[in-house]
Amino acid sequence: MSFSYQQNNTLCNENPTSCSFSFSFYEKGAERTSCGLEQHVLIFCKKGHIRIMSNLFKEEFLCAGEILFVPRGSDYHGVALSDVVLLVHYFSNTVCHVENCLLSFLYTHKHVGIQPEKTYYFRKLSVCGQLTHLMDGVGGYLNDQIHEPALWGLKHKELIWLFTKYYTPEELRLFFHSMTDEDVPFKSLVLAHYRKAEYTDTLAEMCGYPLHTFRRLFKSEFKMSAHKWLTMKRAEHVLHRLSLPYIPFTDIIDEFRFSSPQQFTRFCKDNLGDTPSNLRIHYAITESVSNFVQK
Repeated sequence: MSFSYQQNNTLCNENPTSCSFSFSFYEKGAERTSCGLEQHVLIFCKKGHIRIMSNLFKEEFLCAGEILFVPRGSDYHGVALSDVVLLVHYFSNTVCHVENCLLSFLYTHKHVGIQPEKTYYFRKLSVCGQLTHLMDGVGGYLNDQIHEPALWGLKHKELIWLFTKYYTPEELRLFFHSMTDEDVPFKSLVLAHYRKAEYTDTLAEMCGYPLHTFRRLFKSEFKMSAHKWLTMKRAEHVLHRLSLPYIPFTDIIDEFRFSSPQQFTRFCKDNLGDTPSNLRIHYAITESVSNFVQK
C-alpha cells in the first residue's frame, strides 16, 4: 500500500550527518555483538536469515526481504542462522526541520491505536520493490568501492522519501516507534550522551544545560531523577553483557568503570537482585530451556 504527501513532492532537505552504507557477510553460525550504538541502524537482509537479540527486545528473526530498525543507544547480538548478506545503513538524524522529513511526517499523523485483533511488527518491514532498487543501486556503488559522504547523504534522503511514499503512517510509526518516542531535542540529547556519562552533572554538561535546569527538565521528561535513570540504564546494559557468556567479568568491570570486583558484585546484588555469577548461570539455564522447548 502506498501513501503520498499532501504537501509538495520534493526530497527531504535535511543535511544528514554521519550517513554511511556497508555490506556485511556472515557464514552460518557467525556471531556479532555491538554495544551502545551511537547511531540509528537500518539492517536490510538481502540473503539468508539471522537471529538478533537486544536490550530493547528479547529476540527478532530477520529474513531475506525484510528491514530491521535498531535505534541508537541500544545493544544487540546477532547469530547467522544461514549464510547471510546484509546491507546496513547508519544515520544520526533525529531532529528534522522541514516538512518532508521523516520525523516531521510521523509527528503530523495521529498515534497508532493498537487493535487486539491485528498483528503488528514493531521493528520490521517487508522491503517494497522501490527499496529493493535503491539497495541494489547502493550495492553497486559499494562494489565499485565508491564511498562518498555526499552520495550517502543523497541516498539517505531518497530512502526517507521512499519510506513515506510506499508505507502507511501506521506502519512507519510502529517501525520507528523507539525513535519517534523521543521528544525533540532534550530526550535526543540524553539518549545520545548518557552512555558516556556516569554521573548526572557530567550528563548535564554533555547536553549543554546547567545542572539545576537539567535535573528539572529530566524529571519532567523521564518522570524520575537522572541519577535513578542512569543507574537503571547501567544495570540494563550490565545485565545484557552478563547474558553473553563469552564476555569476561573483568571486561564488564572495565567497561562500566567499577572500581573493584566487589563493587561490581554489590551493584549487581543491589540493582539486579543477585551476584554476577548467579545471574549468568540463571540466564544460561533459561536459554537452555528455551532452546529445548523450541526444538
